[in-house]
Amino acid sequence: MVKQPTLFGICLAIIVLSVASGFATLVSAQQEIRLSIQDPPRSQCKTYGGALKIGIGSKPNTLNWFVAGSSWEILVLTPIYNRLVRFFNGTLVKEVAESIDMSSDGKIYTIRIVSGIKFHDGYPLTAEDVAFTINMLRNYSWAYYYGVFRNVDRAEAVDQRTVKVYMKMVDAGFVENALSVMNIMPKHIWEPKFRELGDGVAKYSPSLKELVGSGPFIIVDYQPDQYVAYKANENYWQGRPCIDQLVMSFIGEASVALLSLEKGDIQTYSGFIGPETAPRILSNPNLAIHVYQSDFYYHWGLNNRKWPFNISLFRKALAYAVDYNAIINTLLMGYGIQGSPGFVPPFGVHAKWYNPNLKYYTYNLTKAAEILDQLGFRDVDKDGWREAPDGSKFKFEIYPPNYDIIRVRAAEIIADSLAKIPGGGLKAEVRVVEWATAWSLIRGGQVDTWLLGSGPGFDISWLQTRFHSKGSANWNRYSNPEVDKLIDQLVSELDPEKRKELAWRIQEILADEVPAVNLYYRKFIAPYRLDVFDNWVRLVDDDLVNWWNFLFIYSKTGRPAQVIKTPAATVTATAVIETVKTVTPTPTQQPATITIPQVQQTQPALPNGMILALIAAIVIVAAVVAVLVIMRRKG
Repeated sequence: MVKQPTLFGICLAIIVLSVASGFATLVSAQQEIRLSIQDPPRSQCKTYGGALKIGIGSKPNTLNWFVAGSSWEILVLTPIYNRLVRFFNGTLVKEVAESIDMSSDGKIYTIRIVSGIKFHDGYPLTAEDVAFTINMLRNYSWAYYYGVFRNVDRAEAVDQRTVKVYMKMVDAGFVENALSVMNIMPKHIWEPKFRELGDGVAKYSPSLKELVGSGPFIIVDYQPDQYVAYKANENYWQGRPCIDQLVMSFIGEASVALLSLEKGDIQTYSGFIGPETAPRILSNPNLAIHVYQSDFYYHWGLNNRKWPFNISLFRKALAYAVDYNAIINTLLMGYGIQGSPGFVPPFGVHAKWYNPNLKYYTYNLTKAAEILDQLGFRDVDKDGWREAPDGSKFKFEIYPPNYDIIRVRAAEIIADSLAKIPGGGLKAEVRVVEWATAWSLIRGGQVDTWLLGSGPGFDISWLQTRFHSKGSANWNRYSNPEVDKLIDQLVSELDPEKRKELAWRIQEILADEVPAVNLYYRKFIAPYRLDVFDNWVRLVDDDLVNWWNFLFIYSKTGRPAQVIKTPAATVTATAVIETVKTVTPTPTQQPATITIPQVQQTQPALPNGMILALIAAIVIVAAVVAVLVIMRRKG
């Protein structure tokens, strides 16, 4: 009688352990969440051939992607690299990533990549390259995108197609803000450079042979003050581009770019064409314009570490001294809206985070004068200019980008308004210099104020990059411990409603402390020719020099392409050319060239290993039950 209870207990323990094991495995599987990422748009080439010639507004200062930070530097490198995911009209779509799963606690991402991709030099693109790129961006604070990778602990290649990314802390915007902008760099080229140079990579200029990616184009020539030339990657893994060649010419003057466009030397321009040129463009039957709303916030940047811009009340006086209506209605001719003092755009993917309760600053020179009087800035010698509180002469500089006449004129309007402050003006000198010089000074914190356009990320955690004291693109050098704490909470919080509350509070503080003066969100005019290429992709938030046009546009006189029946799961792009007859600031043209199929997201199926584990547990339980039944019958 003693042995039977003991055996019964053992059997019962086996049952409990088996069931617990199966349950634990099931729970573990359910903890991994498949992120909703759509399939990318597809299109078919009707012809092959031709050279797409593009003008861009400035030359790049570097072709080293790890430090490329200006729009032009990022743009010229875009055609040669691939990303895991990217955005199309506000929708996240797949590229190299086949799937991305996140653990339920937000601490681990599992990335499965497409197989068979090769770099331009024939080396395979594997999980090792993805992990290497992420680790370099996380390890080196001088990397331009360090700010959106700073929460990564490490990335590991599990096998040739699988990457595990382990986070130091939850980062709710990691996929949207970090992975969507990360070009996948070839480990076999850049790892030796990092070993040899370490931090010296920040100043390294790669040769053309080292500018190797897996993208649809290959750089074949680079003339630093003139252009970058590319050829189509015939072996591109998604299918070769429709065009044979791509050329980006550096044209800083909008007037010169417009003449080049009219002559047919370029087919489109990515720069700053003023709205006043629209009637001239539209009078040419071979030209059209694409109007799009940019989510960049164009602001008057202030160096918060330099006196007196480190005084929030002084910055508030400057905000009251801006004639917003003159800039938007006269200068932009209505092609823009006033910038939110909380910086988050009130439209597009950002609208759900925008705080509508903020009080916007208005043009009020009397209010500006009252604040300056309170701070001790007074016109002591009655020469029309206010002196500093200690009686010394006071003036500062405003640096606008030389390639954008709108911001040059905006800087002049601001300087004129400052001069008109009752009781004595503030003397501000507009300094128009080569942008490469100004940009270097801004990043080095060596100038007082400037006019800059900055892009927000798609997820609201982009506030960390721009306004956290440790933000990698916090050019204003703004620092507030409360804002730092709130931003840290915003980044690590997964609940949408709680994140919204945090975002609204951060915007309230930014609006009150004025780290910079947000001037406007701009609608842009992108001109292009109708007579050379077809199938232009016109995005709601970008110009025509975009990834999708590199892939999809084709020459009207090219070599006929073999027509392949489009699979049902893809959508063929159709060219919709809208010639605008009249110019009006509203509404923005709706691009209808490509749509994305909506894919129903489902929970991933149980892995084979787990199914086997559950079956084994059931078999064990059944066996034990059988033993118990036999034992009881014998007893």
